[in-house]
Amino acid sequence: MLGVRLDEGLEKRLASLAEKTQRSKSYHAKEALRRYIQQEEAKEQAKQETLSRWQAYQESGEVVSSEAVTDWLNSWGEDKESQCPVK
Repeated sequence: MLGVRLDEGLEKRLASLAEKTQRSKSYHAKEALRRYIQQEEAKEQAKQETLSRWQAYQESGEVVSSEAVTDWLNSWGEDKESQCPVK
């Protein structure tokens, strides 16, 4: 169970939304929290992936050149599209 105190303006907006949608304030609060938590979890996962990739780069020094990526992107939509470059 979680109790949350809302400022007057937010409480009024929530009550108005609940009335317009014929859903409870609790429904909207839970939905907002669900979406927020999902968004924050995705951001944290992306951050961890970035840190992991940075660590791997620091250890190996392996990169894909910008020229290889540019050539690959320029081939998109052509009959003989290039394969994605790899290290």
